[in-house]
Amino acid sequence: MTDVAIIQTDIPHYRTRFFEEVCARASAIGLNVTVYSAEVAGHRGAATFRHKRLPLQYVGRGGGGLCWLRGLTGALAGAEIIVAPQQLQCLNVPYLWTKRRTLCRRWIWWGHGYNFQAAVRPTLSTTITEAVKRFVTRRSDGLITYTARGAAYWRDRGIAADRVLAYDNTIDIDELRRARANVGPVQLDAARQRLALGGKRILLYCGRLYPGKKLEFLLNTFDRLKELYPEVALLIIGDGPARPQLQALAANLRLADVHFLGRLEAPEDTAPYFAIADLLVIPAFVGLAIAHGYAFGLPLVTTDSPGHGPEIDYLVGDAGVVTPADVTATASAIASVLAAPGRLAIMKDAAMAQGDQLRLCHSVGRFVDGIQRLGHGC
Repeated sequence: MTDVAIIQTDIPHYRTRFFEEVCARASAIGLNVTVYSAEVAGHRGAATFRHKRLPLQYVGRGGGGLCWLRGLTGALAGAEIIVAPQQLQCLNVPYLWTKRRTLCRRWIWWGHGYNFQAAVRPTLSTTITEAVKRFVTRRSDGLITYTARGAAYWRDRGIAADRVLAYDNTIDIDELRRARANVGPVQLDAARQRLALGGKRILLYCGRLYPGKKLEFLLNTFDRLKELYPEVALLIIGDGPARPQLQALAANLRLADVHFLGRLEAPEDTAPYFAIADLLVIPAFVGLAIAHGYAFGLPLVTTDSPGHGPEIDYLVGDAGVVTPADVTATASAIASVLAAPGRLAIMKDAAMAQGDQLRLCHSVGRFVDGIQRLGHGC
């Protein structure tokens, strides 16, 4: 068996199943994978993959940002392949990269591939980070990127084609669809009645509530949409620092059909709302929520605002709409879709087909294949 170490700062709930499947599939081809991180935030009990938990120390007060995994160097002893996060917030990673020739046989980066958000909000810190990232990425044994466009980005910057592989970052589509299958008509009717949604078309936002997501834009767009298509409601799943301001704005605009549902993560909790929605609406910084929507056949409406995550690449064909970052234009686009049942049905079919392509088993297969191919010769 070849020992493989995957470094993470922490493991969010949607990554637990990914690592379980990665470890299982890797073991079948002779790769012994261990994940090193600060914590596992699994929402269904203890994770069943090989995991080593290490103390996490942040640089400065308040937490967040730059950090250090204590004891990581010693824990990695014996690893033949190291898969490290490309974002570099964990300071162990660039330090260990300088020691890679004595530490392991192959060093593989894993990350977005490109950072459009850094380009939108450049700071001295992000400029330096991106420069360091370019330097170390070109001098590694390989790179696994979230999407094919991320791989193309690095090939265009001189990395050999066989050293860059894409795996399509996603979530457990099958788990979400099983949760949907367990939601019957009685539960769907109860969700509609609880929020007074009878006879309304439903827009859904799912994600963190923070300024970069442009949710004030979404509420103003919804205000304009009500003039064009009155029988519409907006559900907002998520929480974050911007929630008080957003609720105040909704109150000032007298938006009676906006419902803040708070933080919901378990598939059985989110499934009823995704099941009754007509469109997923995320104005900016689109990420994995697009895959969540596609699991339910929900097309995405977003804007051409810069800074989306790599997962925006999944919006192809009729699976969604990209509008100008303008309230009137976005409201008009949504109204036109809602007023055309035939068009909406086509879009939902396209979104469901995209969900089929983004199943976790496909993603895991490409990821493990990437480790095996880039780590060849270990």
